[in-house]
Amino acid sequence: MKNLERLFAEKLLKIKAIKLQPANPFTWASGWKSPFYCDNRKTLSYPSLRNFVKVEITRLVLERFGQVDAIAGVATGAIPQGALVADA
Repeated sequence: MKNLERLFAEKLLKIKAIKLQPANPFTWASGWKSPFYCDNRKTLSYPSLRNFVKVEITRLVLERFGQVDAIAGVATGAIPQGALVADA
């Protein structure tokens, strides 16, 4: 079976959420330069992928931290995913 990271990357590539520009790096909000950009917002438009993200992140949080009191998503694109995980 494929590992989670590879499966997740394949799903993101399939919906064209990942952009690669090694010759012209993206500048992130932090000012860091990166040859890739992942538009996490695109996952919200695909219900099966949206559910996959919710289930797998929830599973990882519970596996690594047990029950938690709060979940938050960063303002540059992960607020909806944080809300989905918090709801789960």
